[in-house]
Amino acid sequence: MGQSRAVLLDSFGDPEVLDVREVPAPQAGPGQIRVRVTAAGLNPMDWIMTADADTAARFGLSLPAGFGTDYAGLVDQAGDGVTGFAPGDRVFGGALSRSVADHVAIDLAGAVAANEAHHNPDGVDDRTAATLTIAGRTASAALAVVDPGPDDTVLVGGAAGGVGVFAVQLARIAEARVIGTGSATSGPRIRWWLPPRPSMSGSPSPSSP
Repeated sequence: MGQSRAVLLDSFGDPEVLDVREVPAPQAGPGQIRVRVTAAGLNPMDWIMTADADTAARFGLSLPAGFGTDYAGLVDQAGDGVTGFAPGDRVFGGALSRSVADHVAIDLAGAVAANEAHHNPDGVDDRTAATLTIAGRTASAALAVVDPGPDDTVLVGGAAGGVGVFAVQLARIAEARVIGTGSATSGPRIRWWLPPRPSMSGSPSPSSP
């Protein structure tokens, strides 16, 4: 079956409980693909589940557990019955508490963010794709509820954070006016995302994109 590496934990606690280990490489069963992970993204929830047994239990996790959810990589196995994916395809998605590993097996019938795969669009590198599943989907869901348009103003708190960065971009794509807030240290990043729009008099309007 071959060996693979994965980050695992046998107890909950600080990052020191994480351990890189040699493990049997997962195999793609019926309806599954195996992905060779090239990039993994981390989110606050990953650290909370690592530190807190009650939170982990709410997500159906028990020890020993893996680490991380967002991933991007290459399909290197396709199980029986799989359609739409083939070895060599670039993909991204979610593998709940399993993404920080050399390989992950994804059940394509899962259809939830914590267990899914999507084709990686051309022009999107793996490191970027590995941020999309949790933060990107969260921002997309929030903007879908608000449904902003050119006549709307959207206030994004934490505009330089993982979800905020996506929310800003999606709101701007919808041609909404965007105001971003954040800490003093994140100010330069927010100003980069939200350059001022010239006012009618020709001078910058500091609160407008």
